[in-house]
Amino acid sequence: MEKIEVNFEKMYYGFPVILTSFYDEHGVAHVTPSSSSYSLKDLIVLGYNSKGYAAQHLKAGADFVVNLPDRSLQESINYCGSRSGAEGSKFAAAGLTPVASEHVHAPAIQECPISIACRVVEVVESEQFPGLTHIFGRIVSRSVAKDYLSAEGRLLIDKLNPVIYAGDGVHKGFRFLQES
Repeated sequence: MEKIEVNFEKMYYGFPVILTSFYDEHGVAHVTPSSSSYSLKDLIVLGYNSKGYAAQHLKAGADFVVNLPDRSLQESINYCGSRSGAEGSKFAAAGLTPVASEHVHAPAIQECPISIACRVVEVVESEQFPGLTHIFGRIVSRSVAKDYLSAEGRLLIDKLNPVIYAGDGVHKGFRFLQES
């Protein structure tokens, strides 16, 4: 396979879209989409623009829930990504329902099949990469829709239908797993 060196501003090589939910200082539920995350054991790391509404609240130590939407929530994802939380809560207009989490002070999203409740444990803003904020969270609990679990309580990965974000910073968009 012949390869050509490129100089893209960004390279999204296929990341799952998440909807991060949290409460602001007034107790208002907020939600923001992201494709910059990874998880190892009980650690989850999120990446945000440092000046963004979500980053400001998470940097202040707000608990949060990482919700994994499926392709049926594409319109909600688009809506949430097109507006700032500074304009107000996006839940109702996006057709999403906040549900109190049992383990953290943050709402889960009823319509998402997987919700991961987290507490902020560290915030990193590197001089090497100004304008980017990395939120390190401790996973406190994981909740999965019953029909996504086997009789033994294991995740049925064939049920997952995540939204994948890919592109080069200019030409970018959402992709989906092919249904078998």
